[in-house]
Amino acid sequence: MPKMKFPVSLNFYGNHSLNFEDNDIDELEYFTITELRKIAIPEKILQMEYNALLLMSLRHNISKAFKIDNWYPISINDSEVRKFPKDNVVTFGPMAMRIVINPTHITLPSSLYEPVEWYSPENKEKVQAWRSYYKTIITHFGGDHVLYVDERKTDKYFHTKVKPNEYALEAFEQTLISKYGKTKKSLFDYPQGKFPKYYIDYFGE
Repeated sequence: MPKMKFPVSLNFYGNHSLNFEDNDIDELEYFTITELRKIAIPEKILQMEYNALLLMSLRHNISKAFKIDNWYPISINDSEVRKFPKDNVVTFGPMAMRIVINPTHITLPSSLYEPVEWYSPENKEKVQAWRSYYKTIITHFGGDHVLYVDERKTDKYFHTKVKPNEYALEAFEQTLISKYGKTKKSLFDYPQGKFPKYYIDYFGE
């Protein structure tokens, strides 16, 4: 009997230049959320997230998610945030999008979760909308790229400590490069159903 293949989700990580080492986490939370509120969320992104929520609402009561009007911190006592280290800024925004900022990277939201969706030529317009939004967020906080990588590789390789309580995005990327080589195609050069092991996006296309 052949093994069942379960869908694999993508993770979206951006770099930043925020100084977590010399600043209080509460001050960083206030600063980052204030800055996130200055960044307009494109209507296309909100519509995609709205559609994704509608599909989820068939299984769960998520009516509160439609009422979130801005970015807000999540209480450390909230069950959603307990799994994150204390030096993470965890925030929910419109359409229940979540952005997590920690000492080395920013975890970004997306409604195109699976690689087959993200790299599909048919979804190019949607992906471009997300990339534009990612670029705005990342550059706003001093970063210059986003890593797209599936959850299995994240679980396997994203645990190289470089400082106490810190996990380095750069070390993770170097591990992926050494394991799988550098990606040589542009983001939209992959045919339907084909996609890379990972992709580091410097927003060149």
